[in-house]
Amino acid sequence: MNMGIGINARRPDEGELNRPQEEVACGVWFTSTGDIMPKKLKYRDKEGGIHSIDQIRVLWKESRRYCGIPVWEYCCRTVYENREYLFRLYYYTETGCWKLSWGG
Repeated sequence: MNMGIGINARRPDEGELNRPQEEVACGVWFTSTGDIMPKKLKYRDKEGGIHSIDQIRVLWKESRRYCGIPVWEYCCRTVYENREYLFRLYYYTETGCWKLSWGG
C-alpha cells in the first residue's frame, strides 16, 4: 500500500508570475541531450533602440508552471562594461515565446 510519502511534495503550480517581462529574440544552443541553452538575446529599449547581449551565463534553470502554463525559467548573468547584470529568461513552451525580466 502506498502512503503517499513524497508524492505531491512540490507545489504543482507557482501561481501568477508577477515580475515585469518584455518580449525578446533569443538565440539558443541545443545540447546533445536536448537541453536548451540561451546564448544570445536581443531586446528593445523604451526609446525603440535594439540592444543585444552576447555573453549569457546560465546560473540555473527550472521547469515551472505559472497559472497552469508550462515555462522554462532561466536565471542568468552577463557582464557589460565591467558591471554584472542579473536577469531571468522565460521560455513559454506552448507558444515558443521568450521573455526577459531584469534582476535576479
